[in-house]
Amino acid sequence: MLQDQVFDTLVDTKKMFVSKMKTKIVKRNYVNAEGESLLYLHVTKNYQRERIPLDIYVPADLWDPKTARLKSDSLKARDINLILDNVDSKITGIRTMFRLAEKQLTMEKFIQEFQNSIPRIDFLAFMEYQIKQEKQILAKGTVRRHKSIVTKLRNWRERIFFTEIDESLLLKMRSHFKSLGNEPTTIESNMAVVKKYINAAKKTGIRMPITSDDIKIGSTSGHRTDLRPEEIKKIHQLFFSPFMNERYRLTAGYFLFACFTGLRISDVQQLKRKQLEEDMFQFISVKSKKRQWISISKKLREILDHDDRLFVQVPTPEEINRVLKTVATLCGIQKNISFHVARHSFATNFLRMGGKVQDLQKILGHSKISETMIYVHIVESEACEKIKIMDNLW
Repeated sequence: MLQDQVFDTLVDTKKMFVSKMKTKIVKRNYVNAEGESLLYLHVTKNYQRERIPLDIYVPADLWDPKTARLKSDSLKARDINLILDNVDSKITGIRTMFRLAEKQLTMEKFIQEFQNSIPRIDFLAFMEYQIKQEKQILAKGTVRRHKSIVTKLRNWRERIFFTEIDESLLLKMRSHFKSLGNEPTTIESNMAVVKKYINAAKKTGIRMPITSDDIKIGSTSGHRTDLRPEEIKKIHQLFFSPFMNERYRLTAGYFLFACFTGLRISDVQQLKRKQLEEDMFQFISVKSKKRQWISISKKLREILDHDDRLFVQVPTPEEINRVLKTVATLCGIQKNISFHVARHSFATNFLRMGGKVQDLQKILGHSKISETMIYVHIVESEACEKIKIMDNLW
């Protein structure tokens, strides 16, 4: 049994400096009404001592302080002793990981590793753990997207061991995404997320047979689908139709609102109807963290007044995107539509109507004009196509 473990916690390339950290499982003196005492893990290093409660209660009279185990052959005692064996194994795993990674194991890092239980074998378990840790700082849409990538990979393989992550596995991963019908840009976007978590794992000292430089990510920008004015008009007419399905109407209303403002779905979700009562409203963009102001145009006011559920009831992004495909079919629009198409449609139509690119940059909240110029290039390419009218010269 391991009850008193000594760790070599600092490795140098020329020689090893030994800094002793001792751990020991001990029983608390206090005995509760059931005759049980709580177990603690005592950790000492450089005259510093920490006591970590293990949330394990044992019969006080059966505890052997020398072996740090229960002196009984009962089923319950065997189960508890097995749990304590796992505690020792966990401690050894932390020691081994830091030793192999040639990183110093401080008291703070040991406690963090021990309490947080960072998965260090299964990459997918590590992704799930890391997503949970970053949930408060990531946008809700980002969390959903990262979770969906984990689900795609889990459906492919139950576990992906860090030790098998190499270029060959990443090629197979790309093939799996392709087999699901993912577009090339979506595949690259998925792989960019995989790379992010591989980098995060490496920062915690996890080793694998691949480096970050080995993971090449292609273009994730893709083709920007947008709707022409006549296509938006069809959705507008359907929205105001008395025969419109109420579920479809609500989704169409949000989509039209974005077609006239360029808002992302994450910003639409945070707006409340009360904010839209005046002729202008402000909000802080979820993605850019910038404060933006937008005026309520005549058409926007008509859309808001036509359905008082807007910005009171907000369907999930998944629900909105599902319904939008039906709305497009009803309008005879043969394009693959998602909510983000509304933002692209606003940008291109704003420029088609003679809007200035500098104004568009401010409305969209772009930090760099180069982001906005993408839409200028789209409109310019359309203008170049107009030269074909000369075919009708005679």
